[in-house]
Amino acid sequence: MSKKRITSLIIGALLSATAHSATVYISDVQFVAIREGLDNSTRAVERGLKSGTPLDVIEQSDGYTKVRTPSGSEGWVADYFLSEDMVTRDQLDTLRTRLNKSTQSRTEIVDTLKVSQQKIQELSNANISLKNENESLKKQLQIAAELSEKAQAIVSQNDDVSYQIESLKQQASTAIAQSEKLQDTTEQKWFMLGAVTLFGGLLLGTLLPLLRRKKNNTGSWS
Repeated sequence: MSKKRITSLIIGALLSATAHSATVYISDVQFVAIREGLDNSTRAVERGLKSGTPLDVIEQSDGYTKVRTPSGSEGWVADYFLSEDMVTRDQLDTLRTRLNKSTQSRTEIVDTLKVSQQKIQELSNANISLKNENESLKKQLQIAAELSEKAQAIVSQNDDVSYQIESLKQQASTAIAQSEKLQDTTEQKWFMLGAVTLFGGLLLGTLLPLLRRKKNNTGSWS
């Protein structure tokens, strides 16, 4: 085999590999048919391929390209029905789809943002409420501390008053005891005075008749 023949085979294999890896699209035509041969009069293998349908390139010849459809059918189609790039309408549809997805995503993000803002507002309100409750508790604790101090002062005063009352009770008991003692002494003095008076009276009652008799006797002697 000559070097020229080998070189041709290698180039052909490279071109075939390049063709196999290529992808073309149905151009801005409403519907296209894939046919058995290199002529639009041959039998259609598959009809109704829409604009923008991707096709795998198998080989190219005389203004026609042999392609494989997404369903697996193989056939020929004229090159003027094909485009190496996505057609404008398909690109527009793709952009519209992407735009719709972006709009939907933006709507979801906005809704999520609103929910987040609402939660932030709720947390802020809860924080304010907790601060108010904290201030109220501080005031209540302060009032309770003041009341506790007053209660302690009252208890201390009560202790002093109780001590004074006990002291007064002891003084009163002492005074009562002294009064009772003085009363007993006074009664004894009056008893002695009464006894002396009674004895004096009895003594006078006894002596007076004797003195009278003595006087009478003396008068008769004279």
